[in-house]
Amino acid sequence: MTPGGREETSVSGGAAVPAGPGPSDAPGAAPAPLLDLLDQALVWCGASGVVSGFNRPAARLFPRLQVGEELGPATAGPMATAFAQGAARFDASFEGRRLVGRRENCEGHMVWLVSDLGAQGEGRTATGGNGRKSQGTPGDTSRKDADPLRECAAALRECQVTLKTEREHSAFLERAGAQLGGSLHHGRTVRTLARSVLPLPVDAAVAVLPVHGRRSSWHRAGPGDTEASGQLPAEVLERVPPIDDALSGLRPGAGTFPADELRDLTDVLPPHLTRGGQALVLQLSGSGVSAGALLLVRGPERPGFAGSDVELARRYAARAGLALATSALYSQQAQTTAVLRVNLEPRPLPVVRGVSLGAAYRPAAQELRISGDFYDVAPHPDGGVSFFFGDVCGKGAEAAVLAGLVQQSLRTLALTDTAPVRDLHLLNDVLLGDESRFTTLVTGTARPAPDHGLTVVTAGGGHLPPLILRHDGLVEEVTIDGTVVGILPDPSFDLATARLAPGELMLLYSDGVTEARGGPAGYELYGDERLARALAECRGMPAGAVAERVELLTAQWLSGRPHDDIAVLALQAPPRPHPPQDVP
Repeated sequence: MTPGGREETSVSGGAAVPAGPGPSDAPGAAPAPLLDLLDQALVWCGASGVVSGFNRPAARLFPRLQVGEELGPATAGPMATAFAQGAARFDASFEGRRLVGRRENCEGHMVWLVSDLGAQGEGRTATGGNGRKSQGTPGDTSRKDADPLRECAAALRECQVTLKTEREHSAFLERAGAQLGGSLHHGRTVRTLARSVLPLPVDAAVAVLPVHGRRSSWHRAGPGDTEASGQLPAEVLERVPPIDDALSGLRPGAGTFPADELRDLTDVLPPHLTRGGQALVLQLSGSGVSAGALLLVRGPERPGFAGSDVELARRYAARAGLALATSALYSQQAQTTAVLRVNLEPRPLPVVRGVSLGAAYRPAAQELRISGDFYDVAPHPDGGVSFFFGDVCGKGAEAAVLAGLVQQSLRTLALTDTAPVRDLHLLNDVLLGDESRFTTLVTGTARPAPDHGLTVVTAGGGHLPPLILRHDGLVEEVTIDGTVVGILPDPSFDLATARLAPGELMLLYSDGVTEARGGPAGYELYGDERLARALAECRGMPAGAVAERVELLTAQWLSGRPHDDIAVLALQAPPRPHPPQDVP
């Protein structure tokens, strides 16, 4: 509150007005703090006498003055009288103080400039619009009031320049932020970081990354449209302390130094930029850790970095550091995912005489390409193949890691030549003890039979029953009793043997197929019956085509909705070879 009891003034549209939206006719850009520094009271009005704004001294002299209200005798005293009479000046008392004021036009507004001459008796009446002084009006009032008005105009111009500069800086930072956020690729972000700062008055910008393996990568943009990249030995960076300190975190802010100190960076900067110019280095920080350093260089023909230049560069570096740290984190995660993917993705199916194979694989997290569903097929030393197919609890990366553990355990057990049921018991011992680590599993062998068919022996650990597609299109379910692996200390696992005639096929699948929710209503399960009908329609198709069709039909049922991991494996006895026909 002001001394008169009214609300504090603030800036709106460049005018000093009460807090809240300012009047639409407030004059141009001058922040209230500048106008408040004047000794004189300043009141500006529209042509109708409605108050548009005023500074702090005016609030003290006219405590009942209100923005949006007309000048009145009770609120503006002699100023209101002068306005009503069309007078240009007044010299009168108001609330025990002698006030001298004059009226000027400024940017289409009527501006009253009022001086407080202290506690005196009442003065004379207001002068007429012709400007002749009334009795008691000092002859030098206009001269005394001229300088403050010029100061006000100068302050307005200075503020307009400041506002224009700030708008340009904000536009630059907005454009640069959009460019920096356009990619999560680390290398592309580094190049963008150096390139997008060039609208600033600098000759070259260099992004320098932290040292790894005693070497540091860098990218330079400028002079002009030139760009270059490379690596620097750590020993070279150590000879440039400002950059070395920024990379190590010892210089978290911004600092300028002579460009001559960059003379050892002969592979990074053109020689003429390291003689007589000035350099500015800023730490690129993300989450409190140095993600790199930004080096800006001005040649000897340019002036040095002013305080406003350093502040703008600092604001840019804050955005650039966050973008660089984010892209570095994403790249590390992508690399980790790639390593996991190589080790956890299903291996390519082998080509084995007497067995046709097909598979399809669709993880729930498509961007990771890894899941909790798994399968593996390997040639058997005695002919045919050994295989396993399973589904661990959960999905995504955590499930994929557990699936990797199960697969490695089963591959190791395969080297011991143990029976399938024995493998399941040993795996159960490995997983037991952690209630979140369990899996369903089918493991077994498919061996060629004398009649060109296959004998498939399977051991079950709580997995969905395999389906057999007979040559006549009939679909049979293979019942395998067994408990989930990794839950009970004394589990029960059983064997089942199936015979496949030539051309017949066994299909193993995960619950991502039968529990896929979609269809016309969007929530109906694909289900066992729909899968059996789809498999029956695949009679006569090779194993690879059957697996792909089942996966395709499931995806169509989902229609793009979220889903669980999906895996399908088909083992088929090759069709009976046709006897050669005699050529007539």
